[in-house]
Amino acid sequence: MDTLDRKSGPVKVAEAAFLIISIAFVLFHMYTALFGAFPGVVQKGIHLGFVLVLFFLGEISAKETPIPLRILFGVALVGGILGCGYYVLVDEQLQNRLGIITQPDIIFGILLLVVIFIAAQRCVGNAMVIVTLIFIAYGFFGPYFPGFLAHQGLNLRRFINLVFVTSDGVWGTPLYASALYIVLFVILGAVLQETGVGDYLTDLATCAFGKYRGGPAKVAVVASGFFGSISGSPVANVIGTGTFTIPLMKRNGFSPEYAGAVEAAASTGGQIMPPIMGATAFIIAEMLGVPYFEIVVAALIPAVLYYVALLVAVDMNAMKNGLRGVSAAELPKFRDLVKRIYLIAPLVFLVLALGVFKLTIARTGFYTILITIGITLLDSKVKLTWERWKAIFIGAAKGVIPVAVACAMAGIISGVIVGSGIGFKLSSSLIEIADGRMIVLLVLTMVVCLIMGMGVPTTAAYLVLAILVAPALTGMGLEPKAAHLFIFYFGIISAVTPPVALAAYAGAGIAKCSPSKTGFVAFRLAISGFLLPYMFAYNNELLMIGSWYDILLAALTSVIGVYCLAGVVEGVIFKWKIPAWERVILMGAALSLIKPGVFTDVLGVGILVLLYLWHSIRTKYGKDVPCTHVPDPVPTPQNEM
Repeated sequence: MDTLDRKSGPVKVAEAAFLIISIAFVLFHMYTALFGAFPGVVQKGIHLGFVLVLFFLGEISAKETPIPLRILFGVALVGGILGCGYYVLVDEQLQNRLGIITQPDIIFGILLLVVIFIAAQRCVGNAMVIVTLIFIAYGFFGPYFPGFLAHQGLNLRRFINLVFVTSDGVWGTPLYASALYIVLFVILGAVLQETGVGDYLTDLATCAFGKYRGGPAKVAVVASGFFGSISGSPVANVIGTGTFTIPLMKRNGFSPEYAGAVEAAASTGGQIMPPIMGATAFIIAEMLGVPYFEIVVAALIPAVLYYVALLVAVDMNAMKNGLRGVSAAELPKFRDLVKRIYLIAPLVFLVLALGVFKLTIARTGFYTILITIGITLLDSKVKLTWERWKAIFIGAAKGVIPVAVACAMAGIISGVIVGSGIGFKLSSSLIEIADGRMIVLLVLTMVVCLIMGMGVPTTAAYLVLAILVAPALTGMGLEPKAAHLFIFYFGIISAVTPPVALAAYAGAGIAKCSPSKTGFVAFRLAISGFLLPYMFAYNNELLMIGSWYDILLAALTSVIGVYCLAGVVEGVIFKWKIPAWERVILMGAALSLIKPGVFTDVLGVGILVLLYLWHSIRTKYGKDVPCTHVPDPVPTPQNEM
């Protein structure tokens, strides 16, 4: 017998320990959010120690884990405590040594490195482990690499100094953001989900859009935008909202592949949707040294454009296929939703606290969690039972683990990059290859981001590329926020980019259809996500940089642009189906609206107007037939206030 029964003693002890430590983990971060973080490595060391202990306890308590692995994980758990504990205890000494590395530093550094790698392989994936190992090998064997890749190489002492002693390695910016900010918003996400606020947002979307043409798909788009901003994970978003929206779309007449793809594309965009934007937005703010709310403001218009493109695409698909909305009996009652409108108070407070009251991120997260719990106690439909509290603590712990481990791995890569100088060399080489052509550099960056993002969490992919590639983009004059958001977008969109389209595969699992077909449909639906980064790279007004009238004009022309993109995807313009050659022309209109300027804007709008006139004339003479329009269901009293 190579596994232990779920009810055996060691497993029950591990489960109980996981719950107790999860509670301690949450309370520790709530305490430091209110009273301030511990200085130096202490906050980050305790945070990482908690994470490693929780991860290995979870693996030990898993029913499918063989006994040999349980023993390995038990040893790794102790190693994680010793490694983190050592650096917490000698933190002040390390700061006063001026780079002198002792034998215990090396022993505990290697021990912690091995433990982090074991955790990463299990919870982040092989791709991140392989990438990190390649960077470590590059660090040690630098003299043997050709051309600009060559460097003097690292020895063991210098490696430990870079990766574990200085703030350029494991204890650097990524883990700092995880220990101070990200953890609080993961806790908030768990609270929102278990208290019913997440379900309430889904009900709002259903009530607002469900009755219209192709309503279930529109509900999926809006609900996934709401939920995805909280969850921060495309796959978790698909599972969280897709279990409701995908069957509803299938019953409404959408094909299983299309239903799964809509949910995947919408869930993927959740990470770019303010105000929370998953976990990576906090790290972007730290990397740029700007207030978090600046990132939220900059990301708002592109996020709205992404979802407008999706909404228009599913509306066009429903129109050409004659799909109705959801019946009135299946919709939540508007009157009931209004009675519970107070459930959106946490998100309203979150925006006001960051944007108006200018509270710190940590205090904002702390108070938002308290407000959410407080208003939930007033809601008769939600009972905060002990089971719900357990789900909050366990959900928060499990949500933080992959992010924190990915941040630690990214810190290892960061240390090697700093020590080898490859970041500066690669940026210089990219600028040289681009030869002053920004579009070439952007395309190269996009390809690297898509490859790096396949199977690697968005946070990890962003962190590596922000160090390697972002300097090249800013070095050629790209606005820093545009450069980092460009990388961020393409790290995210890889979740629906075949061959490793993880969000699409999750949607296909719920829709019970072909993962590969779902992946390609999701890729097609998310096409706006591939062009939006180029739009805000060339048009900084889309990042709220500039005068209000320039921002407004850029937003309006961009809406027209994403409408054209949706028409290209679905083969529909206004109310007519269009042939392939018209799609090409329509794509030209969309592309012309990427680059700001009077000529390109007039060209794009002019093409759209000409296409409308062309089809209107053909319809008048009976040579063109509009798509069959199925009238939207008339709202019944159930839908009225």
